[in-house]
Amino acid sequence: MEKTQDDILMKARSYRGITTSALRLYTASFRRIFKATWLFAFLYSMIVSVLGTLLTTKLLPIMLQIAALPQYKWLIAQEHLPLIIAFLIFFILGLVVFLLICGIVAGKLKEHQDTNLITTPLRWFAKPTFLRPFRSMLKAAGRHWLLTLGILLVALVILVPICLFACLPAIILTVAAVQAHIGTLMGDPFGMPTYIEYLAAGTWFLAAFLQVYILMSLLFVGYYAYGSAETQKKEREEQKLNIQ
Repeated sequence: MEKTQDDILMKARSYRGITTSALRLYTASFRRIFKATWLFAFLYSMIVSVLGTLLTTKLLPIMLQIAALPQYKWLIAQEHLPLIIAFLIFFILGLVVFLLICGIVAGKLKEHQDTNLITTPLRWFAKPTFLRPFRSMLKAAGRHWLLTLGILLVALVILVPICLFACLPAIILTVAAVQAHIGTLMGDPFGMPTYIEYLAAGTWFLAAFLQVYILMSLLFVGYYAYGSAETQKKEREEQKLNIQ
Protein backbone atom coordinates (compact mmCIF):
# COMPACT_ATOMS: atom_id res chain seq x y z
CA MET A 1 0.00 0.00 0.00
CA GLU A 2 1.50 3.31 -1.02
CA LYS A 3 1.89 5.93 1.63
CA THR A 4 -0.24 9.06 1.24
CA GLN A 5 0.43 12.46 2.79
CA ASP A 6 -1.89 11.57 5.68
CA ASP A 7 0.03 8.33 6.30
CA ILE A 8 3.44 10.00 6.75
CA LEU A 9 4.89 8.77 10.04
CA MET A 10 7.03 11.73 11.11
CA LYS A 11 4.27 14.27 11.52
CA ALA A 12 2.91 16.03 14.62
CA ARG A 13 -0.65 14.87 15.31
CA SER A 14 -3.34 15.29 17.93
CA TYR A 15 -4.80 12.33 19.83
CA ARG A 16 -7.63 12.19 17.33
CA GLY A 17 -5.27 12.50 14.36
CA ILE A 18 -3.09 9.65 15.62
CA THR A 19 -6.06 7.34 16.15
CA THR A 20 -7.62 8.26 12.79
CA SER A 21 -4.40 7.74 10.84
CA ALA A 22 -3.73 4.43 12.62
CA LEU A 23 -7.18 3.02 11.92
CA ARG A 24 -7.06 4.21 8.31
CA LEU A 25 -3.72 2.48 7.68
CA TYR A 26 -4.88 -0.65 9.51
CA THR A 27 -8.10 -1.00 7.55
CA ALA A 28 -6.36 -0.25 4.25
CA SER A 29 -3.66 -2.88 4.86
CA PHE A 30 -5.81 -5.40 6.75
CA ARG A 31 -5.83 -7.95 3.95
CA ARG A 32 -2.02 -8.02 3.82
CA ILE A 33 -1.75 -8.20 7.61
CA PHE A 34 -4.28 -11.03 7.65
CA LYS A 35 -2.36 -13.00 5.00
CA ALA A 36 0.86 -12.59 6.98
CA THR A 37 -0.60 -13.62 10.34
CA TRP A 38 -3.66 -15.83 9.86
CA LEU A 39 -1.79 -19.10 10.48
CA PHE A 40 -0.42 -17.86 13.81
CA ALA A 41 -3.81 -16.35 14.64
CA PHE A 42 -5.42 -19.74 13.97
CA LEU A 43 -2.89 -21.46 16.25
CA TYR A 44 -3.43 -18.82 18.96
CA SER A 45 -7.20 -19.26 18.72
CA MET A 46 -6.83 -23.03 19.04
CA ILE A 47 -4.78 -22.58 22.22
CA VAL A 48 -7.31 -20.10 23.65
CA SER A 49 -10.06 -22.54 22.70
CA VAL A 50 -8.38 -25.21 24.84
CA LEU A 51 -7.87 -22.72 27.67
CA GLY A 52 -11.48 -21.54 27.52
CA THR A 53 -12.80 -25.09 27.47
CA LEU A 54 -10.67 -26.05 30.46
CA LEU A 55 -11.78 -22.93 32.29
CA THR A 56 -15.49 -23.34 31.55
CA THR A 57 -15.78 -27.08 32.17
CA LYS A 58 -12.97 -27.98 34.59
CA LEU A 59 -11.40 -25.04 36.40
CA LEU A 60 -14.59 -23.18 37.32
CA PRO A 61 -15.82 -26.04 39.53
CA ILE A 62 -12.40 -26.19 41.19
CA MET A 63 -12.38 -22.43 41.87
CA LEU A 64 -15.92 -22.56 43.24
CA GLN A 65 -14.98 -25.47 45.50
CA ILE A 66 -12.01 -23.48 46.81
CA ALA A 67 -14.27 -20.46 47.37
CA ALA A 68 -16.82 -22.59 49.22
CA LEU A 69 -14.22 -24.53 51.23
CA PRO A 70 -11.24 -22.18 51.72
CA GLN A 71 -9.88 -24.30 54.57
CA TYR A 72 -9.28 -27.12 52.05
CA LYS A 73 -7.95 -24.96 49.21
CA TRP A 74 -4.46 -26.51 49.15
CA LEU A 75 -5.89 -30.02 49.26
CA ILE A 76 -8.27 -29.25 46.38
CA ALA A 77 -5.50 -27.58 44.36
CA GLN A 78 -3.16 -30.52 44.96
CA GLU A 79 -5.82 -32.97 43.82
CA HIS A 80 -6.19 -31.14 40.50
CA LEU A 81 -2.53 -30.16 40.11
CA PRO A 82 -2.01 -31.81 36.65
CA LEU A 83 -4.98 -29.88 35.25
CA ILE A 84 -3.68 -26.60 36.68
CA ILE A 85 -0.20 -27.24 35.26
CA ALA A 86 -1.68 -28.06 31.84
CA PHE A 87 -3.64 -24.79 31.94
CA LEU A 88 -0.49 -22.80 32.76
CA ILE A 89 1.47 -24.50 29.96
CA PHE A 90 -1.20 -23.66 27.40
CA PHE A 91 -1.37 -20.11 28.77
CA ILE A 92 2.38 -19.64 28.22
CA LEU A 93 2.13 -21.12 24.72
CA GLY A 94 -0.72 -18.75 23.90
CA LEU A 95 1.31 -15.78 25.13
CA VAL A 96 4.30 -16.81 22.99
CA VAL A 97 2.17 -17.17 19.86
CA PHE A 98 0.48 -13.81 20.53
CA LEU A 99 3.91 -12.18 20.78
CA LEU A 100 4.86 -13.81 17.48
CA ILE A 101 1.83 -12.20 15.86
CA CYS A 102 2.77 -8.83 17.38
CA GLY A 103 6.32 -9.29 16.07
CA ILE A 104 5.11 -9.94 12.54
CA VAL A 105 2.83 -6.88 12.60
CA ALA A 106 5.62 -4.73 14.09
CA GLY A 107 7.86 -5.91 11.25
CA LYS A 108 5.22 -4.85 8.73
CA LEU A 109 5.08 -1.41 10.35
CA LYS A 110 8.88 -1.12 10.15
CA GLU A 111 8.61 -2.09 6.50
CA HIS A 112 6.04 0.67 6.00
CA GLN A 113 8.37 3.18 7.63
CA ASP A 114 11.35 2.14 5.49
CA THR A 115 9.74 1.45 2.10
CA ASN A 116 6.37 3.25 2.21
CA LEU A 117 4.70 -0.14 1.68
CA ILE A 118 3.16 -3.01 3.60
CA THR A 119 3.63 -6.21 1.61
CA THR A 120 2.61 -9.78 2.21
CA PRO A 121 5.60 -12.05 2.95
CA LEU A 122 6.33 -14.83 0.47
CA ARG A 123 6.40 -17.36 3.32
CA TRP A 124 3.90 -17.67 6.15
CA PHE A 125 6.72 -18.38 8.58
CA ALA A 126 8.49 -15.11 7.88
CA LYS A 127 10.96 -14.20 10.61
CA PRO A 128 9.21 -11.89 13.07
CA THR A 129 11.11 -8.78 14.15
CA PHE A 130 10.43 -7.93 17.78
CA LEU A 131 13.12 -5.76 19.22
CA ARG A 132 13.85 -2.99 16.72
CA PRO A 133 10.30 -1.65 16.27
CA PHE A 134 9.27 -2.24 19.89
CA ARG A 135 12.43 -0.71 21.31
CA SER A 136 11.98 2.53 19.37
CA MET A 137 8.27 2.75 20.24
CA LEU A 138 8.84 2.04 23.93
CA LYS A 139 11.62 4.62 24.21
CA ALA A 140 9.40 7.25 22.59
CA ALA A 141 6.50 6.27 24.86
CA GLY A 142 8.72 6.70 27.93
CA ARG A 143 9.89 10.16 26.83
CA HIS A 144 6.33 11.30 26.06
CA TRP A 145 4.35 9.40 28.67
CA LEU A 146 1.52 11.96 28.87
CA LEU A 147 0.89 11.77 25.12
CA THR A 148 1.11 7.98 25.30
CA LEU A 149 -1.38 7.80 28.16
CA GLY A 150 -3.85 10.04 26.35
CA ILE A 151 -3.59 8.03 23.13
CA LEU A 152 -4.05 4.74 24.97
CA LEU A 153 -7.15 6.07 26.71
CA VAL A 154 -8.65 7.22 23.41
CA ALA A 155 -7.83 3.89 21.75
CA LEU A 156 -9.21 1.87 24.68
CA VAL A 157 -12.45 3.87 24.71
CA ILE A 158 -12.91 2.81 21.08
CA LEU A 159 -11.64 -0.77 21.35
CA VAL A 160 -13.01 -1.96 24.70
CA PRO A 161 -16.68 -1.94 23.56
CA ILE A 162 -15.67 -3.70 20.33
CA CYS A 163 -13.71 -6.36 22.25
CA LEU A 164 -16.61 -6.88 24.67
CA PHE A 165 -19.03 -7.28 21.77
CA ALA A 166 -16.71 -9.80 20.06
CA CYS A 167 -16.34 -11.75 23.31
CA LEU A 168 -20.01 -11.51 24.29
CA PRO A 169 -20.83 -15.18 23.46
CA ALA A 170 -17.85 -16.37 25.55
CA ILE A 171 -18.85 -14.05 28.43
CA ILE A 172 -22.45 -15.29 28.36
CA LEU A 173 -21.31 -18.93 28.26
CA THR A 174 -18.92 -18.39 31.18
CA VAL A 175 -21.58 -16.69 33.30
CA ALA A 176 -24.03 -19.51 32.54
CA ALA A 177 -21.38 -22.10 33.44
CA VAL A 178 -20.68 -20.34 36.76
CA GLN A 179 -24.38 -20.36 37.65
CA ALA A 180 -24.70 -24.04 36.66
CA HIS A 181 -21.68 -25.06 38.75
CA ILE A 182 -22.97 -23.07 41.73
CA GLY A 183 -26.24 -24.94 41.36
CA THR A 184 -24.46 -28.31 41.50
CA LEU A 185 -22.66 -27.28 44.70
CA MET A 186 -26.07 -26.50 46.21
CA GLY A 187 -27.46 -29.90 45.22
CA ASP A 188 -29.18 -29.04 41.93
CA PRO A 189 -28.49 -31.06 38.75
CA PHE A 190 -25.93 -29.65 36.33
CA GLY A 191 -27.89 -27.33 34.06
CA MET A 192 -25.61 -27.24 31.02
CA PRO A 193 -25.99 -29.39 27.86
CA THR A 194 -23.83 -32.48 27.36
CA TYR A 195 -22.10 -30.84 24.40
CA ILE A 196 -20.85 -27.96 26.60
CA GLU A 197 -17.20 -28.78 25.83
CA TYR A 198 -17.72 -28.44 22.07
CA LEU A 199 -19.78 -25.30 22.55
CA ALA A 200 -17.11 -23.75 24.77
CA ALA A 201 -14.32 -24.68 22.33
CA GLY A 202 -16.07 -23.10 19.36
CA THR A 203 -17.11 -19.98 21.28
CA TRP A 204 -13.65 -19.30 22.69
CA PHE A 205 -12.00 -19.99 19.33
CA LEU A 206 -14.17 -17.42 17.54
CA ALA A 207 -13.75 -14.82 20.31
CA ALA A 208 -9.95 -15.22 20.32
CA PHE A 209 -9.63 -15.03 16.52
CA LEU A 210 -11.66 -11.82 16.36
CA GLN A 211 -9.89 -10.27 19.33
CA VAL A 212 -6.43 -10.80 17.83
CA TYR A 213 -7.21 -8.51 14.93
CA ILE A 214 -9.02 -5.99 17.10
CA LEU A 215 -6.03 -5.67 19.44
CA MET A 216 -3.52 -5.47 16.57
CA SER A 217 -4.88 -2.01 15.77
CA LEU A 218 -3.20 -0.80 18.98
CA LEU A 219 0.19 -1.41 17.36
CA PHE A 220 -0.80 0.93 14.53
CA VAL A 221 -1.85 3.54 17.10
CA GLY A 222 1.52 3.13 18.81
CA TYR A 223 3.25 3.44 15.44
CA TYR A 224 1.79 6.87 14.73
CA ALA A 225 2.19 7.94 18.37
CA TYR A 226 5.89 7.18 18.02
CA GLY A 227 6.10 9.28 14.84
CA SER A 228 4.26 12.18 16.44
CA ALA A 229 6.39 12.08 19.60
CA GLU A 230 9.64 12.01 17.64
CA THR A 231 8.47 14.88 15.41
CA GLN A 232 7.56 17.02 18.42
CA LYS A 233 10.95 16.29 19.98
CA LYS A 234 12.75 17.31 16.78
CA GLU A 235 10.70 20.53 16.52
CA ARG A 236 11.54 21.48 20.11
CA GLU A 237 15.24 20.88 19.48
CA GLU A 238 15.11 23.06 16.36
CA GLN A 239 13.35 25.82 18.32
CA LYS A 240 16.08 25.73 20.97
CA LEU A 241 18.78 26.03 18.29
CA ASN A 242 16.99 28.97 16.69
CA ILE A 243 16.70 30.76 20.04
CA GLN A 244 20.40 30.27 20.72
